[in-house]
Amino acid sequence: MEQFIKKNSYAILITLFDDNSFWTNGVSADDFWNEFKKTLLSLPNIYRLSIPLGILLLSLVPPPYSFFSMLYRSPLSVRKKWLDSWAHSKWTWRNSMLLGIRILILGSALQLPQIMANTNYQAILEAREKHHCLRMNQTEHE
Repeated sequence: MEQFIKKNSYAILITLFDDNSFWTNGVSADDFWNEFKKTLLSLPNIYRLSIPLGILLLSLVPPPYSFFSMLYRSPLSVRKKWLDSWAHSKWTWRNSMLLGIRILILGSALQLPQIMANTNYQAILEAREKHHCLRMNQTEHE
């Protein structure tokens, strides 16, 4: 069961990044799963159970999108249409479930050094440290 959720959560991740290797280059399913599992374990019990259940519901792609294929085996166009159908569903629980899954998956992925390097976050932090007002604020409080 864990392998199934791992494969499908990774498929959701690469679908959210449109299979663009710039963002997911060097990110293996195992690396992502370790970080995602840490995120899941930090949640209250009800969410710790409902998020994997939501991923299970998302993992089977029914007609007219595909013929009951698994999400991780589907091409990008099918995965995007299937996730868009959840995002624009008339049922609030589907919208909310996809939103929660998407937030947790993207939040977990952005913790990985391979993806963080592509965000230029370190250069932004270094540029902030050069601002005069920040140096003054630090010296006043010491």
